[in-house]
Amino acid sequence: MSDLIRPEARALLRRWAETLVAVAVAGLGLFWALTGFGVIRWAGWGIVAFGLMLLWGALQRARFALRGDGADLGPGMVQIIEGEIRYFGPRGGGFAAIDALVALSLSADGGYWLVEAEDGRILAIPRAAAGAEALFDAFARLPGLDMARLLRILSQEPGARARMIWHRNTRSLLT
Repeated sequence: MSDLIRPEARALLRRWAETLVAVAVAGLGLFWALTGFGVIRWAGWGIVAFGLMLLWGALQRARFALRGDGADLGPGMVQIIEGEIRYFGPRGGGFAAIDALVALSLSADGGYWLVEAEDGRILAIPRAAAGAEALFDAFARLPGLDMARLLRILSQEPGARARMIWHRNTRSLLT
């Protein structure tokens, strides 16, 4: 059955599925709000508001996702478990606690997230790795991270060097 849909179309649908569901929820709420009576009308407006909130988050996640068909997944796998980013790759990998991150960058070619931990280790995670879309929610937990700036950097052409997206403001103690 999945052979009936081209891989590019399937990847596009997968990328925008959450957005389509949010639009459907808001549409159902709007239908109830405009055609219902009494409590149904007010519930419809509440569902419209809920659908619009879902839509806002879904649009950000869809913009964060790497474009392409599902066949061009990069090497490795990303997991977010109990506040820790874990990357398992064919030539290594590693882990870093989200609360212990000090910097987040995008590699010069735009293909890797560079996540720096407090101990100085830098974890290079391919943007196309399986499960990399879960990094959106992990990065959203970073204090002071401007998600609009992150999405803007992702939409830019690759540069000559890595682009810093976020760094933790730390104060050093003089002893």
